[in-house]
Order: sequence, then C-alpha cells, then structure tokens
Amino acid sequence: MTRYAVTGTTGGLGSQVLKYLLKLVPAFDVVVSLYNPAGASEAIKESGVEIRRGDYGDPASLDQAFAGADKLLIVSYPSIAHELRVKHHKNAIDAAKRAGVKHVYYTSLAFAGNSVAAVMQAHIDTERYLKESGLTYTILREGIYSESYPLYFGFFNAAEGKDEVIIPYSDGGIAWVSREDLGEGTAKIMVQGGFENETRLLSGSRTITLKEIADKVSSLLGRSIRLVIGSEDDYVRANVGKHGPRGEEEFLRKWATTYKALERGELDVVDPLLQEVLGRELKPFGETLKETLSLQGAVMDQYAK
Repeated sequence: MTRYAVTGTTGGLGSQVLKYLLKLVPAFDVVVSLYNPAGASEAIKESGVEIRRGDYGDPASLDQAFAGADKLLIVSYPSIAHELRVKHHKNAIDAAKRAGVKHVYYTSLAFAGNSVAAVMQAHIDTERYLKESGLTYTILREGIYSESYPLYFGFFNAAEGKDEVIIPYSDGGIAWVSREDLGEGTAKIMVQGGFENETRLLSGSRTITLKEIADKVSSLLGRSIRLVIGSEDDYVRANVGKHGPRGEEEFLRKWATTYKALERGELDVVDPLLQEVLGRELKPFGETLKETLSLQGAVMDQYAK
C-alpha cells in the first residue's frame, strides 16, 4: 500500500490533481494537507481522504501532515514573492525528509532552467534545494495554464472595452495547457511511478503566440483587439493603479521580465510527455479561451499575487 500526501488541493492545479488521484487510488490512501482545514472544499470533505493541518509557514505542522506518507506532492506556493516562496518550499522539503517520505514531486514552472523571468527564480532555487536534499524527487515543470492567459496577454479584460493590449519587449510562442490536463497527468505520474530524480516538462501540444490570441479574441468578441509591443514604461503606465498586485509598479516591473523570457523562446517548447501519459489529445487552447473569456478578473485575482 502506497500512502499519498497532497498539498495545495484548494487551488486550481492541486484540486485537479486530487480529483484524478482519487480515480486511481482509494481515498483512505490519501492525506490532504491544508493550512486551514476548516477551509476545505465540499469535494475534499466528501471524498473520504484524511485532512490534516499543514502550513508551509509552520514546519511543525508539516511534520504531522506528512507523517506516514510514501509519496508527497508539493504544490508551489502561489506568490511571486521570491524569498517567502523559497522559504515555504524549503520548509516542506525539510519536513518531507524528517517524515521519511520516499518520493517528493514538486510543481515547478515551464520556463527555462536559466530563465530570466522573475516568476521562475523561486522555482529554480527550490529545484536546486530539492536536488541537494538527498530525497528521491521528480520535478514537474508544469506548463503555462491556458486559464491564466490574461496575465500574459497584458492583463486583458474584455469588460474594460479596450481594443489595445500592451506588452513590453516581445511576443513569443507559449505551449498553453489546461489545468485539468496537468492535474490528471501529474496524478498519473505519481501513481505509475518512474521519473526518479528527473526534471520533466508537462506542456501543451502546440505553441500559440499572443498575436494569435489577439486574433482569436477579436473573432470571439466581434471587435478588433490589437497587440502592441511597447516599452516597459508603456506597459507599467497602462496597468499601474489597477485592482490588486497587478496595479503595483513593483509587481509590473517584475512581471515584465516574463516577456524577456518569451523573447528567448523559453515557453516556445512542446514536450510530448503529457499527451503520452494521458493517452489522448490535450484540450485545445481555443476551448479554454471560449470558456474563460468572461472571467478574466477572477483569473487575475487568483494568479497575480
């Protein structure tokens, strides 16, 4: 019997991993680690899994949350704050080692290992720490969520009525992939085993540029949406003052480095692994775009923090 512990199950990716994990293994073999067990979703409460308190900021709670687990999924902390993110990830890795976890899976991001994108730096540091921990690990560089496209597409919100989308530096291809496909693939990799001490990319099956997204959005909305590549200052001026962190200049200048990564082709990479693991075609980006076009505000509140 293999015992699984999963973190981040109230989030977009973790909830999908749990959903598909429970199609593959009995609920009594699964522990869900939540920083606030009272906030467990109804799906988690009704699933039959064991719910334990595990807070990345409280190492002692992680010892209890991970106790007895053979395989552990560490879902990355959802923030662009570098030091805090790395500290939380190190706490989880150290706790996994103390708990005797046999295999740790970490959800990294699909940028390059030498990325210039600010959002990838905490992942790079975490990957290095995990590799040096002595634990058996699998680093899964999860592809860029199709659902998160507004973050890359100039924080586009159709409800604002604007016809220009401003980005800095460069456009570039992105191998978009749905969270559901990533969740199912991650769950299957955990259960099937293999990939010990490997770093693997889970990407979409084709790349789509932001210019192509502008064309698709134009078609769906029935009005012309134009992608403009301007300076970093242009990008900041276009977004500063907006709701939440995406309206803060510090965040915007950090996020602008994402487009330097696009210029280098960091996300213009397709790996067949996810499609092979799932044994089927992946969900097309266009389907997700149609489903989420009216939800951009909610999407940006979820990811831009």
